[in-house]
Amino acid sequence: MHRILLLALLSLWPTAQASIAGTGTLEGAVQADAALGQLSVYAYNAQKRVGYMVFVVDGRYRATNLFPGRYEVTLRGTPGQRSWGLPPRSVPTNVAAGKTARADFVVAERSLPATYVGGMTYPDAKIAKYDEIYPPGEARQVLERVCFGCHTSSFYPYNAVRTYPTGRNQFDREGWRITIERMANGVAFGAKGKPSYFDPLLISPRERDLLADYLGTHFGPDSTPRAVQQESDPALDPLVLAKAQYVEYRFPNTPGEPDRFTHTPDFDGQGNVWIMDRGGESLVRVDPVTAKITDHKGHGGGEFLSLDRDGSVWYGGLSHFDPRQNVHDEYKFEWKQSFRAIPISSMIMDAQGDIWLTLLTSGGLGKLDRKTNSIVWWDVPIARARPYGIALDRDDKVWFAGYHTSGIERFDPKTGSFRHYRLTTGAPTNIRRPAVDSKNQVWSATWGSLALQNGALYRVDQTTNQVDEFKLGIPYTNPYDVEPDAADNIWVATDNHILKFDPGTRAFTRYPVTTRTDIPKIAVTRDGAVWFGPRNAGQSGGYGGALTALYPDKDAITSFAAYYDAGNTRNRKAAHEWPNIPVQGRRILVPAAPKNPCEFAETMGLGAGCATAAPVEGAAGAAIGGGAARE
Repeated sequence: MHRILLLALLSLWPTAQASIAGTGTLEGAVQADAALGQLSVYAYNAQKRVGYMVFVVDGRYRATNLFPGRYEVTLRGTPGQRSWGLPPRSVPTNVAAGKTARADFVVAERSLPATYVGGMTYPDAKIAKYDEIYPPGEARQVLERVCFGCHTSSFYPYNAVRTYPTGRNQFDREGWRITIERMANGVAFGAKGKPSYFDPLLISPRERDLLADYLGTHFGPDSTPRAVQQESDPALDPLVLAKAQYVEYRFPNTPGEPDRFTHTPDFDGQGNVWIMDRGGESLVRVDPVTAKITDHKGHGGGEFLSLDRDGSVWYGGLSHFDPRQNVHDEYKFEWKQSFRAIPISSMIMDAQGDIWLTLLTSGGLGKLDRKTNSIVWWDVPIARARPYGIALDRDDKVWFAGYHTSGIERFDPKTGSFRHYRLTTGAPTNIRRPAVDSKNQVWSATWGSLALQNGALYRVDQTTNQVDEFKLGIPYTNPYDVEPDAADNIWVATDNHILKFDPGTRAFTRYPVTTRTDIPKIAVTRDGAVWFGPRNAGQSGGYGGALTALYPDKDAITSFAAYYDAGNTRNRKAAHEWPNIPVQGRRILVPAAPKNPCEFAETMGLGAGCATAAPVEGAAGAAIGGGAARE
């Protein structure tokens, strides 16, 4: 074992580098072999529950605008880089307002242990190269072509029963055969009358047998849990990293309670950031100016949240929370003298304050009408559309990810018509979230597919209907969300990275994030800070809940308060007024039948016998995440 030399020079001297009054600065030198790759420094203040991460460039690092207090300063590798396997080392350091604290490190290691790819956490996994885990041949080609459209490269070899999204059930050959058949021909998410997870024509009966043999042989119930080795590093720009800084507000896991995993951030218009904690079923409010964290337990669940003009919070499937009263209303579908959950995945407010809702498991698009305080929904007449992420364009047309269509869909509320835009060609792939820039162009990204293992960003020009593709340049990555900033740069959330894409130069800039994770949703401020929650780091990585902001230029920070740009389509409340909906702590029942009960069946050529007044059986009660395992 190499001897580790650790030097911490703790001293203070005046500085003008912190631009927020009452904060301090941290800097230091790092002596390490260049072969270790990109290193980072994470400073954590346990009392304030705030962490700062910066990158080591040319043997130095610097963090600005730290809250005064005692920090544990840790030199470590960088998520998304092979250096992530470097054993971290820490020293205590005090930071004072208006001063600069210093912590220097000397590292003796010259080599790194192996690490694996992707944003999922796989503890105690054997790390092996891709070809070792997946022996080449025709069966592997089938797996890559069909199954990796939804699942990551380590999903199959990590043979451990864990909760969504990082684990799976254990199967022998027969179990895999049944699973393949269910995915190809079964009813997805239990929504009766809807198609399977993927087109069964993609895989012949002979290929199904080959695939079942392959999976049973290499990924059976007794196989060793494995993860795919990271063999190369995504290219990074040291000049960019030298300027970047993360600030992270943390709310740790509590023993005896479900692990937290944070999902969707949103800004309330007062500088605060709210985030959904799905694991702890909590709504968390963070005041980034003071670092005060308010945990509204018992008022969470689901994937999404959206802040209303009056400070109330819409979330889950569907609930409306008033933080002043600490009560919420919940909306349910009427169902056979009882009620059932509304399977909402994402939501967004239009110029009238109506809330558009994606109903993933039922294949529906919904709208909460503010005037009637009720919900209507349309059965999307596109096979395997299964609406997921949602956005509004400048004309309030509704765009949503098709999830299993390899594309995005558009709904025109004025005409009631739907249109499909295919993004990818060849192998199918998940599409998670769309966004709209100031030119009314629509952006989205692929999520999974080894056939597209470097990932891709897509642009749809509404004027010409042209689709452009831009490769991300990160092997085995799974881009989840996209958002424009005020200058129409497109920010992409993917495994272990936040990326900026400049449409003018068509160039990507890559920022590794604070920990290994995927990132299901981002929110971009008018000042260019990018906020997100490191979801899987909390659920399976022991990281706990967190709300994190990337500041691309730490010397340009003048405030931690978070506001949307006035033109952001997720900020209709800034430019429009609408009546408030009072919260009374009640259950509100809404009709379960869609507005267009026969349109899907007629479009699919199944119109005979359609009952015009009947709701889609199974759709109202299908729970998010039901059915097959998904990531």
